[in-house]
Order: sequence, then structure tokens, then C-alpha cells
Amino acid sequence: MDPIGDPRWREFVLRHPRSSVFHTPEWLEALRRTYGFAPVAYTTSRVASVSCGIPFCGVDSWLTGRRLVSLPFSDHCQPLVESGVECDELLEALRDDSHQHGWRYVQLRPLSLEPLGPLDRSGFVQEEAQYHYRLDIGPHLDEIFRGVKYDIRKDIRRAERSALRSVVGREPRMVDAYFGLHVMTRSTQGVPPQPRSWFRNLAACLGEMLDVHLLLQDDTPIAGLITILFRDQLTWKYSASHPVKDRAGMGKSLMWTSIRRAKDRGAVTLDMGRCDPDNAGLAQFKERWGGMQAPLRYLRFPPLARSPAGAPWPSRAARSLVPRLPLPVLAAAGRLAYRHFG
Repeated sequence: MDPIGDPRWREFVLRHPRSSVFHTPEWLEALRRTYGFAPVAYTTSRVASVSCGIPFCGVDSWLTGRRLVSLPFSDHCQPLVESGVECDELLEALRDDSHQHGWRYVQLRPLSLEPLGPLDRSGFVQEEAQYHYRLDIGPHLDEIFRGVKYDIRKDIRRAERSALRSVVGREPRMVDAYFGLHVMTRSTQGVPPQPRSWFRNLAACLGEMLDVHLLLQDDTPIAGLITILFRDQLTWKYSASHPVKDRAGMGKSLMWTSIRRAKDRGAVTLDMGRCDPDNAGLAQFKERWGGMQAPLRYLRFPPLARSPAGAPWPSRAARSLVPRLPLPVLAAAGRLAYRHFG
């Protein structure tokens, strides 16, 4: 079924207890507009109301091949099924379509494997584990703040006492200001930035669900944070900072501001996103906020061929080259590259 055009999908996502912003037609529309991915949802329902389903995007790239992913550029996308029987039926259909359409692979990104049942006969295998971090923000703000490590609390208080000013919005000028910080941050990380159009489309499609937080020194942005609030779930999706002007780490105050703002709007959980096992610095940062770690295992059919340990040489070369590129060239590289990945 078409998860953007068919109103049954929206109604299903809004009432399902395990759905997230990544299941919504708005998120899928942003993916379609930016990268040309083709959204589709698989369901066993043949009546007016949908009772289970998994959204996907078809990626058709001359560089990386054709495949079906649930979902590109999404940390997780839980299959919304109630039993192993429903899951088996959907996975069987996906296997058949994979052969018929010549996809390189089909990938699912479940947040939890528990409701999916045994996968022994499905042909789907678990990929190497990543980690997901979540924080309960239901308690009182004082209790949440006490759970944050002292050094982060100190940076937040210093920012609050300073002349720095934080603003929140989603207007194009704020999106563009965040994007400038994003390009600089990705340069220091050795990774191309997502295209500007991705952030503009997220703001346009998600509307009031999305906030752009900026920390200003006078009128100059020195740190930025993009958050999404879906029902009672706050997501920290992207963060960036000026490598020189925010060397003191004052941008952490935006994260605290986002928690306070989301709690006022009814949020009870904070999704901190995923973390690769070899990114110890990012894992430590999330844990210093009080984030709880859980394994995150994607599923794939057919299995990925085993590769030698260590990052492949193209990845190592990119991390060495990217910081040397002028920022406009780096931004152009991101525009060209990301539609082939995800």
C-alpha cells in the first residue's frame, strides 16, 4: 500500500503504541522529496482498517544497487506486527519480491526483536549489533537534572549565566543557519553532510513536530540542535556546533532546553538515537546524560558476506580527505552522495 497517499496508514500509525515519527507519512514524504526514494508499506490487512505493517523505501542507485530498506536515514523502524505469524507472512512476501525484483537485499531496522517471533525459517539474519540510547524524561525536571553528570550540568549552568541566547523555530533562515553549523561539524568528523534540502524538507513536512534550536553569540549561531516530538516521544536527531566559537561546549544547554520544552508539551521519553560500537566517545556522551543502552540489531535478507575486520579502505580514505575539503565542496559532495546510501 502507499503509506503517503492512503489515509489508512496515517490512522494506523497514530493509534499504534509502538509507532514512531519514522513511521509517519510526513517522514516518508521528506525522504521521497529529498532523495527520490519510493515509499511502500507491506501489510496483511485487506480491509478498511490496517492492523499491521512495515514501511519501506525503495532505493534505486546505479552506484550501490537496488534494495528495499525500512527505513533509510532512520535510526530504527519497528515492524508494527502483533505476532510471529504476522511477521512470518510479511517476511515471506518480502523474500519473494526480493527475488522477483532483483533487489540486492532487504533490510529491517527493528528497535526490538521481541514481538517478531523466531526468525529461523525467515531467511533474514541479524546484522552486527549497534546500540540505542533512551532516557526516561517522565520524572520531575530536578530529578532528571540530578541524573546528568556534573560536567554537563556545569556547562549548562555556565551557558545560562552567559550572554548567549537560545532561540527555537523552524523557519527557512533557521534551517539554513543550522545547516552551516552542520557542514562544519561533519567536516571535523570526516563525514560529508546531508544536503540542505533534507533539512528544509524535514521542516516543511514535519511542521510543528520539528524544532530547530540555535545558540547565539550576539546574532551568530555557535551551536544547533534538531529535535522531533511525536506524541510523547522526543528525538534528538541532529546536533552541530562551531568548532572554534563553541569550543567550551555551551551547546549542551540546547539539549537541556529541548527536554524542558518537550516536557511542557507532554513528552515522557527521549530517543537519543543509535551509536556504533566503535564510537566510544558518543556512547559516553549519551551515558553522561543518563541514557540507557540497549542492543540494536538490524535484519537483512540475504545475509551480508563477511568482510575483514576494520573499516574498509574507502571509509578510511574518506575520513582522511573530508576535513581537507573546502566547506562548499564538502556540501556538494553530500548532495551527490547521500541519495546512493541510507
